[in-house]
This record gives sequence, C-alpha cells and structure tokens, in this order.
Amino acid sequence: MTSTGLLQRLYHLDRSSPNFHDQLCNILYGEEFWKLTPNIQTDGLVWLVDYLDRVRRHVSFLRSPLKHP
Repeated sequence: MTSTGLLQRLYHLDRSSPNFHDQLCNILYGEEFWKLTPNIQTDGLVWLVDYLDRVRRHVSFLRSPLKHP
C-alpha cells in the first residue's frame, strides 16, 4: 500500500458505523500507518490533520479534571 492508498482507506471508512472509531484506531495504530506516514506529502498531511479533527471523539467530563475534590 502507498501513503495515498492509506489516506483513501481512511477516507472510505463509514463514519456512521458504530465500529468507526475502532476501525480508525486499528489503522492509526497499525504498523503500516507508521511506515507510510513519513511519505505523506504536505497536502496529504493537511488532509489527515483536518480529517482527524473532524472525526475525533468529544468527551465531556462531569467535573473538571484540573480541579481537585
């Protein structure tokens, strides 16, 4: 697989799937991702950062993690 193929694989993940984040993590923590990431060109890196920003999980805390009880 090429770095372009890797980005296409991310792009084609079904974001409406309940398994989306598991599938995303499997790609991001896979050996292939770490081998191909240094070869991603500037446009691809911009796309990847934007994509990850859009699909990240938003977590709400009931109490601030910075305040002590």
